[in-house]
Amino acid sequence: MPVIESEYRSPLLFRNGHLQTLSLRLFRHRPTQRPEPDQFTTDDGDELELFWYRPGESDTLVIFTHGLESHAKDGPLLSFAHTVSGWGCHTLNWSMRSCGKRLNHTRWFYLGHDYQDLKALVNHYSQHYRQIYLVSVSLGGTITANYLGKDSPEVNPVVKGAFLLSPPLELDSFHEAMTKPLNNWLYQRHFVRSLLDKFERKTDYIDFGREVDLEWVRECKTVDQIEDRLFAPMHGFESSKHYRQHASSLPHLKNITVPTYILTAEDDPFIDNDQLPVDLAKDSPHLYLELAKNGGHTGFVKRKTDPHHWYEHRFRWFMETSTVA
Repeated sequence: MPVIESEYRSPLLFRNGHLQTLSLRLFRHRPTQRPEPDQFTTDDGDELELFWYRPGESDTLVIFTHGLESHAKDGPLLSFAHTVSGWGCHTLNWSMRSCGKRLNHTRWFYLGHDYQDLKALVNHYSQHYRQIYLVSVSLGGTITANYLGKDSPEVNPVVKGAFLLSPPLELDSFHEAMTKPLNNWLYQRHFVRSLLDKFERKTDYIDFGREVDLEWVRECKTVDQIEDRLFAPMHGFESSKHYRQHASSLPHLKNITVPTYILTAEDDPFIDNDQLPVDLAKDSPHLYLELAKNGGHTGFVKRKTDPHHWYEHRFRWFMETSTVA
């Protein structure tokens, strides 16, 4: 597909990547209509937290996957789902392991390479819908891209398209970005506090084994250190870098065989634009790439006169286009 020339125009006050990134957390609220809670039991006995919008009968399901240290009831993502449900689709937001209101039962956290829970949800609900679309933000986009690329022959045929908003397709550049003082202060400190809080709570009922040094994990100051001291040894990786090489989805995009739309911004403080698959998107019959001048990380603030956020507008266009195709 040709690389799409973005028509997104940011409001004047939000022509800054950090303001865009922080805007939805500061100004956008959850929809007034509450979603219907549910849960999904995995094959290993864990439970995933689900939230539905089901406006009448529909043959289309849209599954929403959140990003790093977020959850299914994240305000902007839940609002996105509510908007899509207004188009007549059923929508499902799910919390990855350790991200729900209650911590999961097993020792496992979520990781960029682990798409098995997403795959299980797709396969389960494919029995009830004619078509499923995947909407994923940030790290959720990495996980979805790994599902579609690494597991390409096994992707359920009911999956008709994927929409990835600000996905860090190459994870080393994300960690490089987090070393910048402002990024560390605005974002990384929050990620580390949240991850260590979950780890601490899990130590009350989980034995992490001899491969994890609990005190060394407690001293972590960066996401890279948490990956190196906790996630890597738990999952059999030699180091955080070894894990990130395995988890990065960029090398697997060429294997994707369902329509996939990537929307990102030049001023995204988390993403290195040099790592975007521009040449691949030009040649691939399945990849769409839209790179906007502004938008930050999952921001894309709308003007007061705009009825929908830009990513909602683009997703609807993508659904209609991919359905026709």
